[in-house]
Amino acid sequence: MKYIPRIPLPTFAFLMLFSAEFTYYLLILQTGIVEYHHSLLSEVWMVPAGGMIGILLSIGAYPRRRWLMPSLLFVQLLLSFSYASANGWELFLLGLISGLTAPMLIALVPRLWVVAVALAFSYLFGTWVFDVPAIDRTSIAVSLSAVALGASFLGDMRPAKCGSGTVSLYSMGNIFLWLLLDAALFETLSRDAVMHLWGEEGFAFPIILFHLIGLAAAYGMRSYRHNDALLLGLFAFAYATYASGSQAWLCVVYPFVISYYNVVIMEKLIRLPYTKVAMASLSLWAASGLGLLIALSHTFAIAWTVLGLLFVNYMAQSTGFRALFSLGKGFPLIPDKRSAL
Repeated sequence: MKYIPRIPLPTFAFLMLFSAEFTYYLLILQTGIVEYHHSLLSEVWMVPAGGMIGILLSIGAYPRRRWLMPSLLFVQLLLSFSYASANGWELFLLGLISGLTAPMLIALVPRLWVVAVALAFSYLFGTWVFDVPAIDRTSIAVSLSAVALGASFLGDMRPAKCGSGTVSLYSMGNIFLWLLLDAALFETLSRDAVMHLWGEEGFAFPIILFHLIGLAAAYGMRSYRHNDALLLGLFAFAYATYASGSQAWLCVVYPFVISYYNVVIMEKLIRLPYTKVAMASLSLWAASGLGLLIALSHTFAIAWTVLGLLFVNYMAQSTGFRALFSLGKGFPLIPDKRSAL
């Protein structure tokens, strides 16, 4: 028994907080509210507006996060009781709370494995209950908010040393484009009667399984220096699978890609100064909104164009692109200590 690893209570509490809030975003803010309002942007636009304003406000509020986080989550809990019938201002508040808390949570991540495990819980639970209609997700919204609120009192929210890592404008642009590619495909699949995956009988188990495999693979290759090139190949594979019209293959490929790129992105973000974390979070809201617009306007060709531009860019960056093909020859299982973490 003494060899069983013990997770400190504050770390476990933070893991549950991160997982609950990420799941809340997926099931309530990204899909539940949009589904309930029949994807009418004129009714749901207050959510992303609140989110983006919240992210900007979080830059000044971050030093006071110790008690700000529980206060925000308490308001989220109250709003969750009537989230499905929320008016415009209530939707704005839900977006504002998410915008304030999301970058704070990213900045407080103690270790990358905590993110990987939190995402595993989120994808497992989120996939399992995804077929619950939006109007019936009130109990889910309340439960997730209650878990997050309770965990916020037990997690370590004390001021910590800010990250000192750097990220180039080029890398930030790539993060935005990956998020856009994911959002465009997800929002399109959610409205595709033929290729719809989530909630379909027989797809839940493989989706969960390959989410977990993707998380494990990304964590194991977290120090691989050419993950950007690998991500391009993975997204190209996912888009090609969607174009082939094979649901069976898509429920294997797409969850793996989502999980892999989320870990890669988080590995970059958790070592950055808070302001840059906030700007990256802002790109998440922007990419999600553009992805929804692409799906609703039936202009998926835009997503293909973005993928093509990324491909051309990597062709120009020949070192990274050659590294993608070098995977066929194998690469060190032991992380290269010379590569940037």
